[in-house]
Amino acid sequence: EIYTLSVVGSVRCVKRQELFEPCQGLIRLTVDDDGFMPRARELDNYKEFIELVRSTLIQVCLEVEMEASSSSSSTGNRRKLLEDVVNAHPRLGETKKQLSTHSMLEQKNLQSSQDSPEIQKKLLELNHEYEKVYPGLRFVVFVNGRTRLEIIRIMESRITSGNDWFKEVRTAMQELCNIAQDRYRKNSSRL
Repeated sequence: EIYTLSVVGSVRCVKRQELFEPCQGLIRLTVDDDGFMPRARELDNYKEFIELVRSTLIQVCLEVEMEASSSSSSTGNRRKLLEDVVNAHPRLGETKKQLSTHSMLEQKNLQSSQDSPEIQKKLLELNHEYEKVYPGLRFVVFVNGRTRLEIIRIMESRITSGNDWFKEVRTAMQELCNIAQDRYRKNSSRL
């Protein structure tokens, strides 16, 4: 399935799997938003497009946070869309059947059969603990070749950070856009 992003300049179309994980929330908060596309049409490249996505998602998160006390239904809908964007990324350590092609490659260090079952179990436990601390969210991090032990330390740090839900969403949005930038760098000749 392909979502076409009609952006003039060198950015013509993006398979949704190329830069970001498949996600309706991302499409609704960006491409389907009347304010996003006029700005996107002014861009010259994918890097700028990813940064526009980043700033848009962070802005939506800030707006939803400020409106949260009003119990507006649109705020609730936009919060669910933010959750959808974060949750499009797989849990770290999930089996290969549940990963997109990009996620499988990015998490290859986490899928090593040389890792002990204790480490694998710890990673899964931390996923569940994170999801209890931040209901409705999955842990997202730019793996960037880090080992499983390094990722475990990052997960533990984020779980105990004291971040509120919205701060954690903003952190996740930064991470997913870092992932998209890395995917662009690695695949720029194909895009």
